[in-house]
Amino acid sequence: MLKTPKGIKRDILNKFRSLSNESDTLSPRWLLNDYWRTLTVNEKSHFNRAVTELIQKGLVEKVTGRIPTLKLTDKGCNLIF
Repeated sequence: MLKTPKGIKRDILNKFRSLSNESDTLSPRWLLNDYWRTLTVNEKSHFNRAVTELIQKGLVEKVTGRIPTLKLTDKGCNLIF
């Protein structure tokens, strides 16, 4: 079944929820190797849109570095915990 942007956002927020620590970041290894590579070409375009929407809504922020990393914001933490 094709993942929609909403489904991808849900997957990302669920991964944060599973970390059980509101200050954690998503491992670039999980984000790129375990999740990104499982997506189809169409889903990958949805992935970029989903991440952008999560950032625009203030739920996650991109941590600068060599490999893009996502960090849960206080607003995102309040939403999922």
